[in-house]
Formats: sequence, C-alpha cells, structure tokens
Amino acid sequence: MLKRSHEGCIDVKRDSKLKSILSSATKKLKDQDNHTSETLSNDIQKNKEKLKKQFGPSEDVIFRQLNIPFDDDTAQDTLLVFVDGMVDENAVRNNIINALITQPLKLQRGGDKLEKVKSKVSIFNTVTNETDIEKAVFEILQGSAFLLVEGYDQGLLMNVAGFELRSPEEPETERMVRGARDGFIESISTNMALLRRRIPHTSLQFETIKIGKYSQTQIAIAYVKDITDPKLVERIKLRLHQINVDAIENSGEIEQSIEDHPFSIFPTIGNTGRPDKASALLMEGRVILIVDGDPCILYAPYLCLESIQSLEDYTSRPYYTSFIRIIRFVSFLISILFPALYIAVLNFHKVMIPSEMVVPLIQARETVPFPLAMEIIIIILMFETVREAGIRLPQQVGSALSIVGALIFGQVAVSAGIMGAPTTVVVSISYIASFINSSISGVISLLRIGLFIAASLFGGYGLIMAMLGLLTHMVSLTSIGIPYMAPFAPFYFRDWNDTLIRFPYRWLKQRPKSIPNKRPKKIESLPKTGDK
Repeated sequence: MLKRSHEGCIDVKRDSKLKSILSSATKKLKDQDNHTSETLSNDIQKNKEKLKKQFGPSEDVIFRQLNIPFDDDTAQDTLLVFVDGMVDENAVRNNIINALITQPLKLQRGGDKLEKVKSKVSIFNTVTNETDIEKAVFEILQGSAFLLVEGYDQGLLMNVAGFELRSPEEPETERMVRGARDGFIESISTNMALLRRRIPHTSLQFETIKIGKYSQTQIAIAYVKDITDPKLVERIKLRLHQINVDAIENSGEIEQSIEDHPFSIFPTIGNTGRPDKASALLMEGRVILIVDGDPCILYAPYLCLESIQSLEDYTSRPYYTSFIRIIRFVSFLISILFPALYIAVLNFHKVMIPSEMVVPLIQARETVPFPLAMEIIIIILMFETVREAGIRLPQQVGSALSIVGALIFGQVAVSAGIMGAPTTVVVSISYIASFINSSISGVISLLRIGLFIAASLFGGYGLIMAMLGLLTHMVSLTSIGIPYMAPFAPFYFRDWNDTLIRFPYRWLKQRPKSIPNKRPKKIESLPKTGDK
C-alpha cells in the first residue's frame, strides 16, 4: 500500500515486500532469458536447417553462401543470414561480402579463422559471438546479419540495421511558435539519442526490457538518477515486469496496463512527442517510457493541471503566460458546462433568464419540433461526427469539412426550423472553447454529455451534485501513487507559483513538491540585474 508523506516522496509501508516482488519478477525475466535453448553445431548445413526450421517458408529471409579465401590457398565455407528490407544493403554488400571475398585474408600460422573473419568485419560493424539459435534468430529479425563459419559452433552477429526511418519532425499536435522543431520518431535508439543530446550527463539512465511473447517490443525506462525518486522507478518497473501479453502494438497499451485507475475517464499517464518537453519532465523527476515503434512517449506522474499548461509557457513572459492559462481554464469550464447550464436555466430556473432575452428565446423555440434536451443532444452528436470525420479524412479534405460542414449544418438547420439559433450558438461556443484544450478533448466531450444529462434530469441541483461527484473522483485519483490533483489536494502552497499563475523564472528555484524527487533545488544562483 502506498501513501504520500508530507515530504512529497512515496512512503512504502511494505517496502521489503515490494522489493521482493520486484526481485522475483526480475529473476523470472532473467530465467526466461537464460533458459536452455538449442545451440549451434560445427556443421554449417545442420545450422542452416535449424535456422530454416525457425524461420519457416519466409521468403524475406536471405541465406547467402560465401567462400572466404585465405592467404594459405585455402577457402572457408560460410553462410550469411539476414532479413531483406531490415538491413542496410550497402553495409551488407560492401562491409561484409566484399570485405571477405575480394582479397584473401592473411592468416598467421596456427591462427583461428573465425577470429580473423571477426577482426575483418568488426572494422565496419559491431560484432558479437552467439551460440544460441533463438537469440540469433531474434537479433536477425531486429536487423542484424548472422555469419556462420564451417567447423565452428558459434556465429557472428553484426549490427547492420538499415530500414527506412522518417526524419525527427515537429509533432503536428504540439507545434510551438518559439521552440525546437524536432520530434520523436518510431526508432527507440533515435529517441534515446534525442534525449541524450539534451541531457548529456551520466545521471540520465536508460533501462530496457522486452514485453510481448511474439512482438518482443522494447521498452526503455528513462530517468535522471540524481533527481528521480528511486521508489517511483521501482514501482513502474514492477508494473512493466508484470505485463504478460502476446504483443504490444503501441504506447497506449502500455499506458492502459500500468495506470492506477484504468476505468477512469481521466488520463493519469501523460504522453508527448516532443524531446524538449520530455527532457524538461526528466529534470523535474519524472520517469519516461519509450516504446519501440511508437513516436509518442509516456511519462509519469501526470497531474491534472498539466492539461492547461504548455512547454511554450516557459519561453514567454510570465504575464501573458498567466493570462493564457486563465483563458485555458475558463475555456475548459465553458466547454463542459455551457450546454448543461443552458438547459438547466430554460427548463428548471427560468427566473434566471434576463427579461430582455425571454421573448427572443420563446420565438426561437416556437418553430423547433423537438424538446430542448433532444435538440441539444442532436447538435452535440452532429458536431462530434463532423469533428471525427475531419480527423479521419485527408488533411486538405478534413479541414474543409470541419469548417464548411459545421457552417452549413448550423445555417441550414436554423433556417429550416429544425434547430433553434440560441441552442446552436450555445453548443458552438462550447465546442470552440474545447479547441484550446485539445490534449483532453475526449475527456471534455464525455464530461459535456454527462453534465448535460444530469442538468436535463434534475436541473441546477443535479448539475451541482454531478460537479461535486466529479471533483470527489478527481481528488481520489493518483498517478503511479502521486495525487492527481496536487498541488491543490494535497495542498502544497510552494507549488502555486506555477499553476494557473506562472511566476517569473527567478522565483521558480525549487522543483515541484508535488513530484517526488531527490534534489529539490534546481536553480543555485542567477546574476543580479536591475542595478545601474
């Protein structure tokens, strides 16, 4: 059982039990890696048959027979195995095949031929010896080439991976006016290098594990050793080791497997595609998870307030940043509450309607054939349909549909008397306000409908009770053991300098107490300015 201490670190009541579970999980993983497997023999033809049995009738696996000459007028039979499309063809042709067969290899008296071949190809590639067939097959499928030499019960694994990768471009959904223009891609090694480039320090640690019986997906756990609370790292590693599935297809499956509250509509594991944001999170004491094949990395803990914060807030002056954060928060409230307040006032609390608006509202409702609740639901569903279609269609068509479709729908529906103009305006304002908080657009859509249902059934009292229930639920959430609503619940006044209001950079000398860390102070000193 985990609870928060007043110092902001994870207090493990049964720390020894947690360590024993983690130790057993790690031991189990090592036992799986070190299990007895089929090994290579001295006969190259038998080894070829064993490998073909493993790969089956896969035509993309290439078996290339080579005859390597030596300066003592002898030649050695070898077999090169690799997967077409997973390797760099130029590296295989020039650095392995041509390097071995173009000129005879010089062999000293009594010298070992395998070691001579290894020394020749190791000039161009990273080479390791391997005797286990299953491990060799796994590395071949990851983009390595495997060289077998007649008369030896071990082969040479050469890292020549060269499949096509896209450039690290800025993520479409996290664009910034002022900031870096690179982004994570589908290669785990490239993503690790992007983080290492921003934090070139030995304290940045990467631990990799493989998850998925068939996919063998690599997961890299990244953290800054001198800053991150080690108990937070242990807890994440424990949950990752307990995942036993056939395959991991994307980071979303990892997120839903390790989060504290998998049935909540609120995300408690964050994600980003920006290396600069990921490095900033690491320096706060967060833990980063990089999933091979997915350009979206995960991080924990993730707090509620981060949905109204942006990395660009720290590149701008604090005054305008604070103003924008307040707008984001108000927009969030408008987006989830506007339809609910509208129906509560019109159906239950008419006394709240200003006298100047009574006649226009009555006239707008006269021609509408549907009850108010049905009218709002129809408009909400139509807006959701248009937005989803705009996302799924090609960019040029989707953008036009999102704008023109909404305009035509609203104008035609009002003109035909199917929908009322005030209702269309209210729902439109709610959707426009939600665009500023696009990272939680799914949560906003569900909250809008939920609060609307409560208000349509029980009026303002139902809306208030639904809001209280929502706040109670949010306060009960945790992210890897860290309270989701920090620094408001629990109350950390020191962290309020970077919430709805962002204080000047000089006042942000401490790391957030809401995130457990080993190094509270992040700014030692700054130059004194302002004096003439």
